[in-house]
Amino acid sequence: MKPIARASHAVAGLATLSANIMLIVMILAIGVQVCARFLLGAPTVWAEELARYLLVALTMLGSAALIERNDHISIDIFVYILPEPVQRIVGWLRDAITLTVCGTLAWYGWLLVGIGGRQTSTGLGVKMSLPYLAIPVGAALIALVLLLSRLGRVNDPEEL
Repeated sequence: MKPIARASHAVAGLATLSANIMLIVMILAIGVQVCARFLLGAPTVWAEELARYLLVALTMLGSAALIERNDHISIDIFVYILPEPVQRIVGWLRDAITLTVCGTLAWYGWLLVGIGGRQTSTGLGVKMSLPYLAIPVGAALIALVLLLSRLGRVNDPEEL
């Protein structure tokens, strides 16, 4: 395995592990919220907010992990009816568009982080810049994994 492909796999593996931990914490927070609301009759303020923030971070990290395996959602039926050389061109075009969107998301997400530093969340009492940080970091991670994974299989005949 090429060093670039190994780096891509390592970053995506770390994203997958982090996403799995966040999923477990999110499920536990939702369980606490349900038990507190329906069994104790006293809903918590923090659990729903924590679950919401973790869902955003989980989505961003999960996207990075899926990009590495080329398992991200796509409608590719039209691509597969094209000739092989055109399929490669469409794949590179798709990746260029994805990188552009990631760059835009990272830029505006970073601006949102700056704005969030002046706000505090209601339930958790943390600066909103912390939950907002998942957007630019996740977008940058998606772009990094996309670049590493595509560069790691440039000569791969199965690459699209």
